[in-house]
Amino acid sequence: MAFYLDMASLIDMFGTDITVFENSDVKSGEWTDGEWHPNGSAVGVELHEPFLPFDVYSNVLAGVLQATEAGETQRDKAYWFSTHKYGRGTIVVYEGVRYRVIGVTDYTGYSNVTQYELGTEVQNNGNIQ
Repeated sequence: MAFYLDMASLIDMFGTDITVFENSDVKSGEWTDGEWHPNGSAVGVELHEPFLPFDVYSNVLAGVLQATEAGETQRDKAYWFSTHKYGRGTIVVYEGVRYRVIGVTDYTGYSNVTQYELGTEVQNNGNIQ
């Protein structure tokens, strides 16, 4: 018997609004008032999929959310679950913060979901890291 786990209803239920820029060029935009604004050449796709703006493995599984001095959750890593296929380097914007796909875990052999590990894109003296 073949095993298949349909994740579409969970993706819809726990989704949040994100913008995805596939094959994004790091230099295709500019920072204005602390927010990244892509140039007209970068076309974003609006999606409604689960996005966890923290490191799932070090925080949730440990039962602890690490806090900064300001009391906010650290957001240097994030995880996104999608029914779409994207590659490493894809840019995802969530609540004005730019993330870049740094890892892909493909579960499509027995499901319709792919897990993406993301790292924040941080402005550093006008450059994007």
